[in-house]
Amino acid sequence: MHMTLIRPKRSRLASFRGAAGYALLEAMVAVLIAAVGFIGAARMQTLGMSLGNSAQSRQKATLLGYQMTDRIRANQLGFAQYNNAAAGATTCLSSGCTPAELAAADVGQWTADIAAALPAGTGVICIDSTPNTAACDGLGNVMAIKISWTDNVATTQFVTVVRPWQ
Repeated sequence: MHMTLIRPKRSRLASFRGAAGYALLEAMVAVLIAAVGFIGAARMQTLGMSLGNSAQSRQKATLLGYQMTDRIRANQLGFAQYNNAAAGATTCLSSGCTPAELAAADVGQWTADIAAALPAGTGVICIDSTPNTAACDGLGNVMAIKISWTDNVATTQFVTVVRPWQ
């Protein structure tokens, strides 16, 4: 007599047991990829906000530089008085002030505006033959208005130039 061994059939559950580990691994990889993507998106958002704040500071510096340019042009008789002028009283009645007093008042108001508008903001007005450098050399006939501040991106400087009237 011949005997045949009958093997029991594998149940469906037994055939999926090996695949269940791979499904868990695939889910973990998908979660990891999604997490990296979310972290990248959050970093891009914070970088965008930082660059937006830096651009806003540059805009404020530009406006403050042009504001001082207008003040110097309005006080043509006191043009030379703005060179390294110390900040004076922040109020001056233009009809009762000398050009030097008006220049000192302008510088006082302007430096207060810079300190209020820009983080660690400072400003200097000087005669300079090389206005795009940080230091003033006192040479030439160009009045350089230099504004410096620190933001999250870098320490930045804005320069505008005022030429004397002939």
